[in-house]
Amino acid sequence: MDAVVHPNPKPQYTTPRWVQVWFLGRSRDRWKAKYKELKRDAKRLQNRVNDATRSREMWRQRVAELEAQNAALREQAALKKSGHCQVSVAR
Repeated sequence: MDAVVHPNPKPQYTTPRWVQVWFLGRSRDRWKAKYKELKRDAKRLQNRVNDATRSREMWRQRVAELEAQNAALREQAALKKSGHCQVSVAR
């Protein structure tokens, strides 16, 4: 027996247009909110990275200044210890 296939041009179950609009609108609003939150988090994290980088650079510069100052003071101390520095004492 051959099965008779009747083409059915229109599906039997159709969703009303207002339900499709509501569903797609809700879906759009959800993904917009999701990516807005992700964008906010990315900006917050980028600001933290920028702050840490700026702070790290400031401390590196401060360390370099203190190392230079320390080297100068050590040199002065070495000169005083060896007696090369003339110290005048008023009596």
